[in-house]
Amino acid sequence: QGDDLRNEFDHIAACVKHFAAYGAPVGGRDYNTVNMSERELRDMYLPAYRAALDAGAKTVMTSFNTVDGIPSTGNKHLLRDILRGEWGFDGVVISDFAAIAELVAHGVAGDDADAAKLAIEAGVDIDMMSVAYQRQLKNLVASGKVRESL
Repeated sequence: QGDDLRNEFDHIAACVKHFAAYGAPVGGRDYNTVNMSERELRDMYLPAYRAALDAGAKTVMTSFNTVDGIPSTGNKHLLRDILRGEWGFDGVVISDFAAIAELVAHGVAGDDADAAKLAIEAGVDIDMMSVAYQRQLKNLVASGKVRESL
């Protein structure tokens, strides 16, 4: 990655994916539920992500699956409390391909405006390919539904 990503332009940033517990969905199926305790998540899955970040990775990609019933892309506990709060991660969080739009399919958002609001408030910085941010964030900020500081 280089030593100074602000001044060295011939490097790339490593991306830790898929946060979190992507390898543990029910039946081994993409997009599926992950049923595990917080203790198991912290003991068995989170240490690998933490090690990658401690080694210097600067981006994190969310997973499609739910953790404790909440899709990772809209999961404040994973993204804000653990990743940014406990671990002090100050890099970039990106959704997986169209994962913000998938918040509607998961049943936690009514439309792409709800999905954009949920994801940005959870801590997702970049919307990969669902274009919910592109279509909705400006209006959500203008209407006061989302803080501009996010």
